[in-house]
Order: sequence, then C-alpha cells, then structure tokens
Amino acid sequence: MRLYTFAFIILLLTVILPDLFFYLKLKKHRAKLLVHLFNFLPTIFFISLFSIMKFADSQSFQPSSFQFFMWMNFIFMIIYLPKLVYIIFHFLNFLINLFLKEKIYLIRYAGVLTGMFLVLLFAHGAFVNPKNIEVRHAEIAVSGLPPAFDGYKIVQISDIHLGSWGKSYSYIEPAIQKINEQEADILVFTGDIVNNFSQEMDGWDTYFLQMRARDGKYAILGNHDYGDYSQWEKEEDKDANLAAIQQHISNFGFKLLTNEFVKLKKDSASIELLGVGNWGKPPFPKYGNLNQALANTDSATLKILLSHDPSHWKGEVLRHNNIFLTLSGHTHAAQMAFNMYGKLRSPSAWIYDEWDGLYQEGEQYLFVNRGLGFIGIPVRMGVARPEVTVITLRTKK
Repeated sequence: MRLYTFAFIILLLTVILPDLFFYLKLKKHRAKLLVHLFNFLPTIFFISLFSIMKFADSQSFQPSSFQFFMWMNFIFMIIYLPKLVYIIFHFLNFLINLFLKEKIYLIRYAGVLTGMFLVLLFAHGAFVNPKNIEVRHAEIAVSGLPPAFDGYKIVQISDIHLGSWGKSYSYIEPAIQKINEQEADILVFTGDIVNNFSQEMDGWDTYFLQMRARDGKYAILGNHDYGDYSQWEKEEDKDANLAAIQQHISNFGFKLLTNEFVKLKKDSASIELLGVGNWGKPPFPKYGNLNQALANTDSATLKILLSHDPSHWKGEVLRHNNIFLTLSGHTHAAQMAFNMYGKLRSPSAWIYDEWDGLYQEGEQYLFVNRGLGFIGIPVRMGVARPEVTVITLRTKK
C-alpha cells in the first residue's frame, strides 16, 4: 500500500496546483471565506490520505484497507480529473482570446461540460458496469482434435480480486448464474483471486462451490496471489499466506495447477490441461515453469495452457506447437476500453500486444479474459465490462 516517492509527488501536485488555481479564481471574484474553505477541504483530505499511504507502516494496512483506499481513489478521480480538464480548456480559451484579441468563453464552457461528462462516465463505470457481466463466446477449430472433444466447452473466469469487493457477496451472484447457464465441461480460473492476503477469501466458499462444471474446476495463481505487494515481517508469514490461499482455492472446489498438468478424458480420447505459476515480464515475477509442467506429458497429445499473464504466450509458449490454446487474464483491459470506429482502444495496448479477446498465430490461440473484478479504482469503463468467457472446441475439417 506504500506509495512510491515519484507517484507521491505527482499526486500532491495534482491536488495542490488545481486547488491553488481555483483559489486564485475565487479570490479574484471576492468569494466568501466559506467558499474558500470548501475549496480547500479536498486539498487537506487528500494530502493527508496520500501522506498516510506514503509514510505509514505497511503492517498497519489490513486486507479491508484495499476497498477503502480504492473508493478514495475513485473520489479523488471524480474531483480532480474534471478540475484538470477545466484548467486545460481554460488555458486554451486564454490562448485563443490572446490570438483573436477579444473575449470569448465557448471553450471554457466546453471544459465544464467535458468535466461533467467525465464524472458521469466514472459513475457509470463504478455503479453500473461492474455488475453488467458480459458472456463472450469463441469457437476454435483445432487440427487433430479427437472427435470426442468436438463441442467441448470451456468456461473461463479470471482476476476476481476478492479484497476489492470486501464482503459484498452479491457482486459474484450474477457471475455464478452466467457460469452455470453455460453447462461447461470444465471451468477454469486464470489467476488473481486476491489482492494480496488470504483473509480476503474468508466467507466466499459457499459462492464458489455453487459454480458447476461436468469434468471439474481448475485454477492457477496470478501475480497478486503470491503476497509480493506487501511487506512481511518474516518470510514464513508470506509463505503461510500463500499456503492459505492455495487451501482456500481447494476449499472453493478448484484443483490448483502449479507447474503441472492433468488429463482431460472423453471416451477413450484425451487432451492435457497444463497450469503454470505467474510468468510475467519485469516488474512482474516469474514463478511459472512451463518445462516442469510439460515434463511428464505426452508430446503427441494436444494441450491447453492456463497462464495468467498473456506476455507468456509470445515469450515462451509459441515455441511449443502442441499447446494449441492458452488462456490468460491479468490485463483487465485496463478497466477502461472504448469501441472507436469498430476498433477497441485501451491504455492496455500501450503495454501489452495481446490484452483482450482472441489472438491467433498459425494454429495456436490465446484468449485474454478481462476478469470479473477490479483493483486500484473500482470502475469498469466503456466496453471493459467484467467477463465470463465460453470457448467451444471444434475438430478442424
């Protein structure tokens, strides 16, 4: 929960400079003292909040703190982002007035409207979209797929981040309904079940046990599940936290795959399902060991891989031709994506080549699930809605 120094300075400037601007504007218009106090209340609050996040002992942050700080981030965004937008438009208005040598206010008013639109967009992303779960379907034609697996249905969920939901169990109920409606052969979870702590999973057993699949439920760990984003007094505490998360996953009715595989059987045919620990590019850790997962597999058998970070696909997986499908999560589509002229746009594309949906290289496929939860800020904006993925395998003719 500790803020890095650079981020801390940027956040302070984001608070102080806009409020100083509005103070000078209010002073120019001889606003009353009460109005000035109202202007500076958010300043005092957020400087105090960010200072706590920067300087408080990380041991003082409990799992429940994540939800509180996420909503504080949300309030910060809906206050200060519109302010910054208005200041930019105000400055543009000033430049145009300087150029035209006359006073117009149209651009300044456009800044007000844009700020209001952003507030509505964030509100929709916080209170509507997170419960508006999308079921996405994809059919994959696979060369050499045994006929018994033609029509085999895989349901994928990912990135639940239970600590972000607190004890709001109702969040997951629509997902359970949509999962069970698919009548899956297998259900897979591709990592980040928590933000950091095993306690986040307390009380959720009943809900995860309601999720059904004919041939079993399987899970892997994501980068958040290892406890790397907290400072631990002793390494044994971190290890105990990880062991508790693994036990909870088992209690939820999922088999955890940690650099290992299982055989999926239909009649006398089989394919292999592999699961690896998190494998990411820096700064994300590499716990995944694909060679270990492949060690005792049959090279002639087709394989599906569960790997949390989609960077793994190009980083290592594509060299193994018998892994025809990789299922990942991790990106959340940045919790912000928009369909512009038929093409998806998201900040995720600045970091990841593959960040949402189905990708193909030759006869190998990757599907990146947007996840069910959120982290950092409790919003899902635009088309970056939470997702249940349904993948149907077909024998390629």
